[in-house]
Amino acid sequence: MDEKTTRRRYELMDRICYSVCIGNEFQTVRAVRAWVKLGVQGELPDELTEWKFDLIRQKALIIQSLRDIGVPELSLEDVSVEYTARIYQAADVRECRRILEEMAVRFCHMNSLKEIQRYSLLVQTVLQTVDRDLSQPLTLQDFAKKLNVNSSYLSNLFSKEVGVTLTEYVTAQRISYAADLLLTTQEPIKTVAKKAGIPDVQYFSRLFKKRTGQTPSQYRMRSDK
Repeated sequence: MDEKTTRRRYELMDRICYSVCIGNEFQTVRAVRAWVKLGVQGELPDELTEWKFDLIRQKALIIQSLRDIGVPELSLEDVSVEYTARIYQAADVRECRRILEEMAVRFCHMNSLKEIQRYSLLVQTVLQTVDRDLSQPLTLQDFAKKLNVNSSYLSNLFSKEVGVTLTEYVTAQRISYAADLLLTTQEPIKTVAKKAGIPDVQYFSRLFKKRTGQTPSQYRMRSDK
């Protein structure tokens, strides 16, 4: 890889980090796809190994950038561990490319977490738990039990501080995450639904259309245009 291309790769790495930190998903995806087109540097004999090395490095750069703007360490660590495992398990270069785009978009949404420190500790805990794993049960009763507080008190506190009910917030996050997966992966819709915490695929499809105006299949077609 010549010096000009190498310099361009580093410029795009910086652009990815910047776009993630300002929460601009469109710019993030554009920068990632431009970086992917340049390919790896060819310093290692095994292309797949080099892709994995580059993904780990890019993940570290993004995390440091988000850490610098105040995104909570706990949330960053959980997502970091998840994607480190996926990167090492990637079977081919194509999967590495998918992981990079999905990872960048996931981190892109985390810049908003720097604002959670203005909430009470109870609400912060709820918000961080929702962000860490949308596939798990996230009902008001579950949170009240885990936090050892009255469910009515937690419900009123969350609504007062966040502006929506806990159920409305969780549902919005589930659909947003599912939308990202539909655009950045080729995983079956039933898998997307499960990862988003709505394992009933028919209910997921109805809820997704109600929220976005499109079925999951129609929404996914946007990425092919």
